[in-house]
Amino acid sequence: MKGSRASATRSSKTKRTRARSPKVEEIVRLVHTLSSNLGSEDGVVMGRGVVRLLAGAYRERGRSLPRWVKQLAAHYGVKPEGG
Repeated sequence: MKGSRASATRSSKTKRTRARSPKVEEIVRLVHTLSSNLGSEDGVVMGRGVVRLLAGAYRERGRSLPRWVKQLAAHYGVKPEGG
């Protein structure tokens, strides 16, 4: 049973990561790259701003939020308006 708890935790995190849209993964990487010289809090602020911009764009067009925008919002801990 060597490392079974750690393996189970790592496995569940891996499954969650894989379940995200490729768009979400790419945007998260981009935000991370853009904010790499900033503090970690600044990267989160930047990511939340991206979510708000996307949600606003969909809302202004009268469209519901796609799943990938909702996933991105969940990643950054934002409850997007219009979704």
